[in-house]
Amino acid sequence: MSNLLEAESSCDSKSLGVDDFTSKRCREIDKKALLITILLTFFVSLCVFLSIILPLIFLVIIPHAQSDRKIKDTNMETTNLGVNIIDEIFNSTQVPEWAKNSLLDTNTWLDTSDFNTSFTNETFAGLYTMGIFDKYDDSVQANPNVPPLNEPFPYGRLPIRGVNLGGWLSMEPFITPSFFQVKNETAYLVKDELSLHAYLGENATSVIENHYNTFVTKQTFYEIREAGLDHVRITFPYWILYSNEITNVSGIGWRYLLRSIEWAREQGLRVNLDLHAAPGNQNSWNHGGYLNQMEWLDGTVKGEENSQFTLKIHERLASFFSQKRYRNVVTIYGALNEPNFFVLDEHKITDWHKQAYAVIRQSNFTGLISLSDGFRGPGNWEDHFDPFHFPNILIDVHRYIIFNDFLIGLRPKDKLNVICKSWNEEMKLKAKLPTIIGEWSLADTDCAKFLNNVGEGARWDGTFTPNGGVASCSEKVGCRCDFANQDPENYEDSYRKFLYALATSQIETFDKTWGWFYWNWDTENATQWSYKKSWLAGLLPRLAYSTTKDFNCSMLDSKSFMEFDEQSEF
Repeated sequence: MSNLLEAESSCDSKSLGVDDFTSKRCREIDKKALLITILLTFFVSLCVFLSIILPLIFLVIIPHAQSDRKIKDTNMETTNLGVNIIDEIFNSTQVPEWAKNSLLDTNTWLDTSDFNTSFTNETFAGLYTMGIFDKYDDSVQANPNVPPLNEPFPYGRLPIRGVNLGGWLSMEPFITPSFFQVKNETAYLVKDELSLHAYLGENATSVIENHYNTFVTKQTFYEIREAGLDHVRITFPYWILYSNEITNVSGIGWRYLLRSIEWAREQGLRVNLDLHAAPGNQNSWNHGGYLNQMEWLDGTVKGEENSQFTLKIHERLASFFSQKRYRNVVTIYGALNEPNFFVLDEHKITDWHKQAYAVIRQSNFTGLISLSDGFRGPGNWEDHFDPFHFPNILIDVHRYIIFNDFLIGLRPKDKLNVICKSWNEEMKLKAKLPTIIGEWSLADTDCAKFLNNVGEGARWDGTFTPNGGVASCSEKVGCRCDFANQDPENYEDSYRKFLYALATSQIETFDKTWGWFYWNWDTENATQWSYKKSWLAGLLPRLAYSTTKDFNCSMLDSKSFMEFDEQSEF
C-alpha cells in the first residue's frame, strides 16, 4: 500500500517538469489505478445485485417451486411398486457416476418399498448397509405372552414358537415346484437352485429377485404374528453374499435379508439366522447347493478350503449382526444347516463347529448359537460342548415322521404315540444341553411333489426309486398320495381330526424343549408343509401359544381316539 501511495505522490509532480522516465512510469501507474477502480466498481455492483436477488430466490422462487412440486406429486401417477416417479428421478441424481448400474443404484432395484433409497456406500464388516433406515423401534411385542424386543426373551423358561422362512432366499424344489418343472422328453433338467440359475442364464438375476420380492413380503410377518408365533428362522445360502461361476445374486439377496429383519422387528418377532448352504455343499442335498455335490470337509483340498471359507463367512456375518441395532432382534445364529454326519467324518464336523463357535464369539455376537444335530439326535452333545466352555449354545434337532420307512408306515395312532411318548422321553432323558426343534411339519406322508428330489416319487405309494416299488403305508398295498395332496377343504373329517392331533401332539412335546420352528411358513401347493395353509384350514391351533382342549397326549387312550388305531389310510 505504501509503495502505491508513494507512486501516486510522485506522479503528482508531473506538471512540475519531471523527466521522461518518470513520465512513463506515471502513465503505467495511471493504468493500474484505472483497472483497480473498475474492479472495485464491479465488486460493489455485484454486492448490490446479490443483496436484491438472493432474498427473491430464497423467499419467493424456491417456496413457489416446492409448492408446485407438492401439487404435482399429489396428482402424479405412481409406478406399480408405489414409488413416485419424481422421487425416482430425484434419487437417481444422488447416485454418483461410479455407482450407476451397480447394486447401490436404486434405479436398478426391482422394488424400493420399505428400503432407504438415500445413497450410501457405507459398509460394516465389509457388507453394505445400503437400504437400511437409521431409526428403528424395539419396543414392539409379538403377543401378550412374550416380552417386547427391548426386554430379554426368557429362553429356557418360555418356549420359542416359531416358523421357518425356507424356500425363499434358499430355494427348494418341493416348496416352489413351479421353478423346477423344466424337462426334456426323458428327464428333468433343473434339480436344485444353482442348476436353476445356470438354466436361466442372463435372466437368472431378474427371475430370482422377483421370487425374493414376492414369496416373502411385509404381509408375511404380519400373518406370522397373527398366528401367535414369536420367532422366525430365516434360512439363506452363501451365494447371497458371494457370487460364483453360476450365480450373481450376491448383494441382492443380502438386501432382501436385511429388509426382512426390519419387517420382523416391526412385528416384535425375533430372528434365528441360519446358513443353509455352505460353499461346496455340506450335505449333497438339493438345498445345500448342487444336488449330489459335497465338497465341504470331505477330506479333499477343496473341501478343506470350503470349510475355511465358511468360517470366513461367519466372521463377517457375525460381526455385522453384532451391531447394537440387531442385538434385540437377531437373537439366534445358526452355524450350518444339516451337515452330513452320515457320510462326513463326525469328529471333523464337531471340530469345525468348535471353530465356528469361536469365530462367531470373537466377532462379538453375544446371542445364542445353534448347532445342527445332523439327524443324530439330542444326546451326547454335552461331551463336546460343555456349557462352561460353550455358553449360550443350542442343539438344533429336526424331527419328521416321514423320511423313515418304519415311522411313515405306522398306523395313525402309533405315530401319535411315538411323538407323545418316545420323542418326549428322548428329549427329557437325552437332551442335556438346551435343545430346540428347528424343523418339524404336519406332513404324515412324503407325497408332496419333488419332496424327495425333482422327478423322484414317494415312499408312501411305492414310487420312491430306492425302495424298489415297495409302498410304505401301513397296508403296503393300495397306498395313494391323492388324499394327502388334495385341497384341505376336501379332507375327510377323520383325517382332519388326525392331522390336528398330529400338530398339537408335536407342539405339546416340543414345548417342553427350548422351543420349535415349524417347516415351513408357506409353499406353492403342499398344504401340510405350510403353516399358513394348514392354519387357515383349521389344522393348527388358532394361536400357537394357546392350544385348545381338542387334543393332548393324555387323551391318546380315550375311546374317542381309538378310531385312529383302526384306520390305515384316509
